[in-house]
Amino acid sequence: MADEMKEYIGTKKIRAKPQIKNGEKGYKVKYPDGYISWSPKDVFEKAYIEVEKLNYKDAINMLNKAYK
Repeated sequence: MADEMKEYIGTKKIRAKPQIKNGEKGYKVKYPDGYISWSPKDVFEKAYIEVEKLNYKDAINMLNKAYK
């Protein structure tokens, strides 16, 4: 089918800091191209892990979980 959606896994290195917006916990996010946005805490923490806390085993596990 032409309209069938496929799965994709993307990676990007971003900068972020915790921020409260309209009383909701989340993160201010800055992308490599300078674009700034805000993400709810639960959404952000499912998608990103702090670089200092990431090791090879964790990276492989994250890729496997996202792929499933």
